[in-house]
Amino acid sequence: MTSTDTNDGRDSDELREYRLAARAWLAEHMTPLRRLDDGSWEDPDGFEPSPERVARARELQARLFEAGYAGITYPPEYGGQGLTLDHEQVFLEESAGYDMPTRVFAYSINILGMTLVEFGNETQKAAHVPKILSGEEMWVQLLSEPSGGSDLAGLLTRADRRGDRFVMNGQKIWTTGAQHSDFGLCSTRTRWDVPKHRGISVFIVDLRWPGIDIRPIRQINEGSEFCEEFFTDVVIPAENLVGEENDGWRVTRGLIGIEHEWVGRSGDAGAAPPATIDDVIGLARQRGLDGDGATRRQIAELHAAVTVQSLTSIRLARAMGAGHLDDGYGGVLKLTSTDLLQRQSEFGLALAGTTGVAWRPGDDAAKAWSLAFLTARSFSIAGGTTEVQRNNVAERVLGLPREPSSDRGVPFNEVPRN
Repeated sequence: MTSTDTNDGRDSDELREYRLAARAWLAEHMTPLRRLDDGSWEDPDGFEPSPERVARARELQARLFEAGYAGITYPPEYGGQGLTLDHEQVFLEESAGYDMPTRVFAYSINILGMTLVEFGNETQKAAHVPKILSGEEMWVQLLSEPSGGSDLAGLLTRADRRGDRFVMNGQKIWTTGAQHSDFGLCSTRTRWDVPKHRGISVFIVDLRWPGIDIRPIRQINEGSEFCEEFFTDVVIPAENLVGEENDGWRVTRGLIGIEHEWVGRSGDAGAAPPATIDDVIGLARQRGLDGDGATRRQIAELHAAVTVQSLTSIRLARAMGAGHLDDGYGGVLKLTSTDLLQRQSEFGLALAGTTGVAWRPGDDAAKAWSLAFLTARSFSIAGGTTEVQRNNVAERVLGLPREPSSDRGVPFNEVPRN
């Protein structure tokens, strides 16, 4: 339930003190998880947390907030602790093996809250950020649309200004956790007579407003964490505009950069618990393969890859946070994280053998490896496709020329659609 002395040995005096305090607090206030037969931890969230689990996660998040372990890197004026990524990493290491609300609030805290801190006005930040950190509010990003998820700037959901209000109509899709959430940041089209990147605005949307219909989508991993949303004459107060009107691409692009940096740093796409090296070792032992030379080499290779990913992501995250690197490097982390998570899921399924393909009723441990493999297929799409990430890295990191685009500079209402 605790980290090893090796971890402690890498800590500065300040981090070691922080680690010991977190370790003691967790042992006293949080519930340990069970180890399953294959050596992995039980997963109270599953591939889709139930309403009861979400309610429990809100309670746990409030407990973390009260103790000062929520929003570790957030500014203190908005309820955070103002500490470093190293402090956050220490707490994540110590909390492994405890029942934590981390996955339920993954997008809300790591992406949406940070986007509000970066782009929201003081009224918006004061009203919402502390409630996000305390678990009182759960948030989602309303970005992708059926007409073009990868071409995010080509969105068709519209918000028409009517005095001090906007009226929104349209549809969003592939929204993680919308059925459990309270608010969303929604990118919409507010001007049609300018090029597509220049006519977008972002709004804070209360998902309980009239005219919003949220429908979960059933997936091959037996979950329904993705949803589609329909907006019919939804009235939005003008004060819910985040940033300037028609300058929403700046906010949207910033949100995506925050997401890519977080996904790459944490190795968590938010949709499923990634297998750890300990989980893989436990499975190899259960299958009697822990002495097999080929298996041991593959585990060693995975361990090296996970270590390199962790150290690289921390280094790049620090550099981006300090302004030394363009946030396009978040795309690098997203690419390498996706590849690593899929490699782990493929290796886990191979180790599970036939029990990972066809299992006896009630054998949730065997079933989990198959569902993890199926879930990992979505990581190449979630948060921006691998192909889009490669373009971003090529242009923003390597400085290569942009791909040709027939609609660049053309007013959006003149661009052929459908």
